[in-house]
Amino acid sequence: MNNILEFKNITKNYHTKEGEIKALDNFNLDIKKGEIISLVGPSGCGKSTLLAIISSLDKDYTGTINKKDNLKMAYMLQSDALLPWLTIYDNAILGLKINHKMTKENLEYVDYLLDLYKLKDFKNNYPKNLSGGMKQRLALIRTLAIKPDILLLDEPFCALDGQSRLLISNDVYQICKKENKTVILVTHNIEEAITFSDRVVVLTERPAKIKRIIEIDIENKTSVLERRKDKLGQKYFDIIWEDLNNEF
Repeated sequence: MNNILEFKNITKNYHTKEGEIKALDNFNLDIKKGEIISLVGPSGCGKSTLLAIISSLDKDYTGTINKKDNLKMAYMLQSDALLPWLTIYDNAILGLKINHKMTKENLEYVDYLLDLYKLKDFKNNYPKNLSGGMKQRLALIRTLAIKPDILLLDEPFCALDGQSRLLISNDVYQICKKENKTVILVTHNIEEAITFSDRVVVLTERPAKIKRIIEIDIENKTSVLERRKDKLGQKYFDIIWEDLNNEF
């Protein structure tokens, strides 16, 4: 087992005017290098809290997280969070600038991504000139530019129309598989979780615990679009749907 992340008894409490609220309760999970994990569960159960803890944005918890040394993470939010006063290109390389990684190799990689996502011809324009799907592609390029070991995705496709959502999730899946990236995806879309993931982690109502971990045994490993055609998808959907419905 080549674990890149190990969660041991992670518990998180929030302090509010009404008192203490437990968000996570003894959460335990091991994640292997190159694995794509989806977290699904009822709204407000603590999925995004987990990502904040993994990324060290939230350090107020008990339990331990074991990480490999020098692990590089990138966090992609629901909002594209683009800076409107910067050009498309300057937004794309922002993470490289902040991390002082403006090497020739990294800049060439950004050019490759801009070309792949059909934004190369817009590189001198500004975010206001882009459609919603194009903005999300740019946010993805900025996230991938620093070449993270682990990609944290918090509902990154939810603001897109159906066609753009499928196409961009397929692009992300193919890049992550090609480059052996480890991915943790938070999503409310069951079909997306199944077609995008190696394992789906179903969480309970708050305080979140793991209700079930489902190994997604779909043969095709190259394309979300092809994985959607697999007959096993309906079986997995029914299992997850029943688990989630029992939480309400």
